[in-house]
Amino acid sequence: MGYFERRCFDFVKKILTKKMLANTLKVSLSTIDRKLNEFPHIKLGDTRQSRVLFEADEVSDYLSSTYAINKKKEETQ
Repeated sequence: MGYFERRCFDFVKKILTKKMLANTLKVSLSTIDRKLNEFPHIKLGDTRQSRVLFEADEVSDYLSSTYAINKKKEETQ
C-alpha cells in the first residue's frame, strides 16, 4: 500500500456515519438524532435529509470531556 492509499485509509477510518456511531455507542439512531446538536458533526448539504458524518476523534474527545464534567459534579456532591 502506497503513501496515498495509507493517507486515504487513515482519513476514511476516522469518519463515522450516524448508523456507525449508533452501533459504536450501542444506542439507537433516534438517540443520535436527538443528540445531533450536541455531537461535533459535519453535515453535507442544507436539506433535512443531508448526510451527517462524525469524526471519531472529535466525538471521543467530546464524550471524554462530558463524562469528566459529570464525574466532577458527582465527586463534589
